[in-house]
Amino acid sequence: MNAFLTELGKNLATRWATALALPAALFVAVVVVAVALGPSHALDFNLLWTRVTTVSTGPALVWAAAVFLAATAVVGLAVTALGGVVIAAWGATGTGVGRPFVALRHRRWRRATAKADAAVKAALADRSDRRAKSNARRAVLRRNAISEIEPACPTWAGDRLLSVDDRVSRGTGLDLTTMWPRLWLVLPDAARTEVTTVQERCASAARTPVWGLAYLAVGVYWWPALVSGVWALLVSRRRIRRAVGVYADLVEASIDLYARDVANQLGFELTGRLTPAIGEQLTEVLQKRPR
Repeated sequence: MNAFLTELGKNLATRWATALALPAALFVAVVVVAVALGPSHALDFNLLWTRVTTVSTGPALVWAAAVFLAATAVVGLAVTALGGVVIAAWGATGTGVGRPFVALRHRRWRRATAKADAAVKAALADRSDRRAKSNARRAVLRRNAISEIEPACPTWAGDRLLSVDDRVSRGTGLDLTTMWPRLWLVLPDAARTEVTTVQERCASAARTPVWGLAYLAVGVYWWPALVSGVWALLVSRRRIRRAVGVYADLVEASIDLYARDVANQLGFELTGRLTPAIGEQLTEVLQKRPR
């Protein structure tokens, strides 16, 4: 998971001009409007027009444009850095500050798992009972909405990435962190492009709660900004789950389709499927561990 989070962090630090220029400019514009109108004239657009026209000509316009562009750059860089903090929080462990969040998620997961197990047993006891089968499916989905594996991270996103590591390890015997850089070198261009695109979506999703909090901060002074802040925070959870879920699926699919290519290039000459026994041998070779 650390390798994947590192890749996401790199995508946060690149291409920010295209990804953040527009939202950063919009945020700076909202701040300008908030300062120009103040809380007592929050929606007085006639007053806004009057104050804007005072700097629409002459040297004042040049200085205003320069300050606006500089502020946009600063905001974009700040949101980039804070988005990296959000991504780092996905992979935090259950120690220190993250411990109570992991404990809370673990309790919820255990309760949901007990209900899912009971529902599945009831469905298996009477296979002709469609209602029991439907209840079992819903119970399993509710458990997986918390985490597909026993929670070890304070966030769903972290555990979702860990679940890929767990599934790959159990299914193929590979260590995903060790395998991924080698796999990346053999992926075809189309697969690389797809993974990179989803990485950028994850980075964008990680910035959504940052924008939400930023607008809420402005909303303390100028209440219309609260609407944007609340909306961004509400959609951030869904955006993060969707992007990270697709990213995890793509990583696992890349292993399924191309791990044999790495093995063959290292001399294993596989003609069948990659078994856990072969995967463990391949991991030993990649980690340069002595036998």
